[in-house]
Amino acid sequence: MKTEYCVSLPLMKSADVVVLGGGPAGIAAAIASARNGAKTILIEQHGCLGGMMTLGLVTPIGATHTKSGKPFGGILAEMLDRVAADAKRYAGGTEHLYSSPHVIKHVALDMVTESGSEILFHAMLVDVIREGNTIQGLVVATKSGLARIDGRIFIDATGDGDLIARAKEEFVIGSEPDVLKNLTVTGLDKVHEEDRAYGDYDESGLMQPVTVMFTMAGVDGARAERLINKRLTFADFGITKEEFAKLPYANTPGFTIDGEDIPLPQGRILFFKTARDGEYVINMSRVTAVDGADALSLSAAEIVAQKQVFYIADFLKRYVDGFQQSHIVESAATLGVRETRRLVGRYILSGREAIECVPFDDVIAHGSYIIDIHDPQGRRKAVGGAIKGDCFDIPYRSLVPKTITNLLASGRCISADHVAHSSTRIQGTCMLTGQAAGTAAALTLSDNAAVSALSVPALQKKLEEQGVRFYRR
Repeated sequence: MKTEYCVSLPLMKSADVVVLGGGPAGIAAAIASARNGAKTILIEQHGCLGGMMTLGLVTPIGATHTKSGKPFGGILAEMLDRVAADAKRYAGGTEHLYSSPHVIKHVALDMVTESGSEILFHAMLVDVIREGNTIQGLVVATKSGLARIDGRIFIDATGDGDLIARAKEEFVIGSEPDVLKNLTVTGLDKVHEEDRAYGDYDESGLMQPVTVMFTMAGVDGARAERLINKRLTFADFGITKEEFAKLPYANTPGFTIDGEDIPLPQGRILFFKTARDGEYVINMSRVTAVDGADALSLSAAEIVAQKQVFYIADFLKRYVDGFQQSHIVESAATLGVRETRRLVGRYILSGREAIECVPFDDVIAHGSYIIDIHDPQGRRKAVGGAIKGDCFDIPYRSLVPKTITNLLASGRCISADHVAHSSTRIQGTCMLTGQAAGTAAALTLSDNAAVSALSVPALQKKLEEQGVRFYRR
């Protein structure tokens, strides 16, 4: 039964540019917009900035340079420099850009406030006020009740395309029919770390699995790291299936005994070193068949993944040499969702174009991360591999909707297919598309035109003036 509910909405805030989502893309978008003269507000549903970099403990930023090591620059590089400097002061330094999430929170907050952008924490999108092809404002839920936020240009940096969906702009969710078969053309239809084909599949509509990250300390890395990304059997640990079956979590989601391989949610042991000796971020939980854009599915997955954290920690302490004296330090405050809605924009970047590094005249950002599709059906590990050039182009048209004239996408929800998205979703790339969106929004205000009418050469020039590097090929 549906219930109609009418309420008078107070105007809480108004701005030239409204950025929804305070993760990597939203941070860069808000900074770029404000630095280019637009009155900007950044809306975040949690109580800190950083998104998965902070709340999700995904501290490897990724895709900060080309494959050959040339920096992408811009706000991304600026933030990394400041994180490294503050980490030395507050958190004992960084290693491979893996820093304390708390330092990233601090740096992101400083950079956004220094830019002049406002921040509204603890506000969640409820609906969009749209007139014709223009968004007039957002309806948000706050501790003060429902309220209206008005703006002239809006940027979706939610990751899940919440603003795109509420505005009734076209989007796709999950993989397209037969899209993975295109990997065969590029030779990337291989399971990571193994020289075997992924196999037959029809992944239409399925999404990559979700994960809760956590950290453990007291780890002897020299002993434990030898097992990373290896295919492991019961015999490798000197135990039998019968012994494993006696564990309290045996045959729970992710730990189902099937064959001789050790049943782990990701089918492998995977962790990353932090800046502190003996401390590692563990990336081993996995829940499949989850729709991260559906409230009930998301909540159910949180329960499963949070339980997996303690089951995985128990397994590591019991059986993995180097973890005997380890303990959990922290688990992520929220589920890590890899894939949900993606804009169907003026251009859809394809996996083939990303892999083969096809150039675009309207490039506004580069990506360089591997094609990294965590198997939506949970058949262990991931599929893909390295792109074939130094970096690939992301066109401005992949940020621009077909219909709404004052909306831009950034980060994980830009217009890309399932394969290309598996690389563009990486946090460094999200910051680059965020800076492009924020800069484009400010320039569009100056032109008093639709976002689709913006001069791309003018946008590219402004981005380069503000430190973004383009590598023409």
